[in-house]
Amino acid sequence: MLYGMRKQLFWDGNKRTSTISANKIMIQNGKGIIKIPDNKLKEFNILLSEFYTTNNMEKIKQFIYKNCIDGIVM
Repeated sequence: MLYGMRKQLFWDGNKRTSTISANKIMIQNGKGIIKIPDNKLKEFNILLSEFYTTNNMEKIKQFIYKNCIDGIVM
């Protein structure tokens, strides 16, 4: 998902398309879905911007694991 967002593979909708693709894989493997809660969207975008400039995905990956996976008990 993060790769697709950063590489800007499409003219528009890179975040949406990458999230939908990731969710297909998540659902297919019984791992829930990824959704960014409205109250965490600003933090997500800040971390995503940092990832875009540094190519270091550790902070945003941990954020996603902690805040954005829904539908399974972890």
